[in-house]
Amino acid sequence: MTNPSSLRDHHSVLVLDASVALNLLGTGQAARLLQTLGRKIVMDEQAIKEIIYDPSNGAPGEHAIATLATAGLIKRHRLTTPAYELFLELTGAAPPDDLGDGEAATIATATHANAIPVIDERKARRIVSTRTPGTTVLHTIDLLACPAVVSAFAAELGDIVYGALRHARMRVPEDCRTWVLNVVGLERAKECPSLNSSLHRPR
Repeated sequence: MTNPSSLRDHHSVLVLDASVALNLLGTGQAARLLQTLGRKIVMDEQAIKEIIYDPSNGAPGEHAIATLATAGLIKRHRLTTPAYELFLELTGAAPPDDLGDGEAATIATATHANAIPVIDERKARRIVSTRTPGTTVLHTIDLLACPAVVSAFAAELGDIVYGALRHARMRVPEDCRTWVLNVVGLERAKECPSLNSSLHRPR
């Protein structure tokens, strides 16, 4: 089975959008996942505000992120002046190129920190690729499918991917669909609202 992850060793600093953090929390193993990734993980405060609750257990989102930050697994970040200017540009763009605060802050932070943004939303990914062609943008599957995580979780891998799908409604890019279905199994995939519709399309 081909591994779909585009995470590379030189991607040393990752900036997570709120949806990605929610997916990791949804696995129920966020701390262990972040430890396994072994990289500097950053979240801007604007993105953190969008995490209302932990989808795995219903706990307040602020508490979930604070716990990870206290453990040194996530670094909280506030926009610098240059990043804030880009943030305003992204949030103030004319539709359909405008972004919400969390996505804009994630992109602005990554841009000015020379880091890799991790964003699942197609619109935000499109805007990054349009503004700066060739920029690497990762998504949640890149993290869950990276060799370090696959090796560390082994038989538990299906459970963590299923958790992200079931609890956080993780989006699955088309080119990752086969890998996800193989990992979680067809029966569990049918229980996942964000994946169910793709089961009826030819693979």
